[in-house]
This record gives sequence, structure tokens and C-alpha cells, in this order.
Amino acid sequence: MKFLVTTTPRRLQMPPVALMEAARAWINARLADKTMDCCYGFMTGGGVSIMNADSAEEVAQLLMEYPAYMGSDWKVDPLCDINKNLDQVMAMIKRAAG
Repeated sequence: MKFLVTTTPRRLQMPPVALMEAARAWINARLADKTMDCCYGFMTGGGVSIMNADSAEEVAQLLMEYPAYMGSDWKVDPLCDINKNLDQVMAMIKRAAG
């Protein structure tokens, strides 16, 4: 399954450089092992990624391993294959039309 993961830093204080270096290393390792398809930062802080996992619980575990996990707010949305999703929508419309 693919998940859209959005993070927003809480910014209670300036994070230490060592934490940001560890975060970068973690992200690059997830990109290298294909746990993440992509990862982008926002100009205002935080960012977004597409993560691959078998379950929401697996995504939760992965995120809890992120070095800056506790200093961020997270939003995780499961993603659907667009063609399968559109097939379901069209079938629903046909059923409703009788």
C-alpha cells in the first residue's frame, strides 16, 4: 500500500544540527531501500512523502523510528490506485442510475 505522509514541525525551539543530520540520513536510507517513493520539503518547514507499507501500523512504526518524530505533527492518508478507484466510482454511478 502507498501512504501520503505530511509532517509539520512544532518548532518549540531550534532543532540541533545533529538531529537534522540524523533526519536526513534516515530519509535518504528510506529512499534508498524504496520504503519511500519520494520526499519533498515545504519552504515553511516540514514536508511530504509517499511511503510504501503493508499496513497503517507499519507506517506508524516507521515514523516512530524517524529521529525527529516527537518534534513533529503527522498526517497519514492511504492512497488508492486511480484507475481502480475510478472503476469503483463508475460502478457506483451505474448502480445508482439503475
